[in-house]
Amino acid sequence: MFKSLLYLAICLLSLVSLASCHFTPEQQQEFDPELAALARLKLGLGYLAQAKDSTDKSNEDIKLAHYNLTLANKYSPNNPNVMLGMALFDQHVGELQEADVIYQTIVKMQPTNGLYRIHYGTFLCGMGHYQEARGQYKIAISLNRPQWKMDGLEQLGYCAIQNTDIAQANEAFKSLFQYNANKRQDVITTADIYRQQGDIQIARYLLAISK
Repeated sequence: MFKSLLYLAICLLSLVSLASCHFTPEQQQEFDPELAALARLKLGLGYLAQAKDSTDKSNEDIKLAHYNLTLANKYSPNNPNVMLGMALFDQHVGELQEADVIYQTIVKMQPTNGLYRIHYGTFLCGMGHYQEARGQYKIAISLNRPQWKMDGLEQLGYCAIQNTDIAQANEAFKSLFQYNANKRQDVITTADIYRQQGDIQIARYLLAISK
């Protein structure tokens, strides 16, 4: 379960990072540490996504992810997006204590940012801390920004069903579909990920709730 949630987390952050990295020709000619950090973050997450199931630090994609994320952190050490990238890397290679410290630091730095709450919730869920994860998702949902609300409800639903909290899963997914009916297709797509990983019961639930 931890792998599939991490996959979703990488996809979510990658989309945010890619959307934010648009440089003008003038910006490309002048070195700007913040822009350089975002560019390295984008590259690092791309390599991390390519690594998929590999957690071997000798893997070339893992090494390139670490190299680019380290540079991003060097250019902008207090950038929460960069810190989140580092946390995702640590999480992927099994350095879970280090990842947890970074997540806690980020949510303290940005307590009203739902993106970081959702990622921390995903991490906690993967670690088996369901109630704590549920709390992070609910904070993100309560902040009432459309994207955070949708992502928070969706991730809460996945975490709840993985922890056999069917009532919470039903509530989360029904609220999600009421808010945006198009999210049904996203959940159906995720059901296939669970199916491929052998989580047949969860896959069947997700297909059923999406009807």
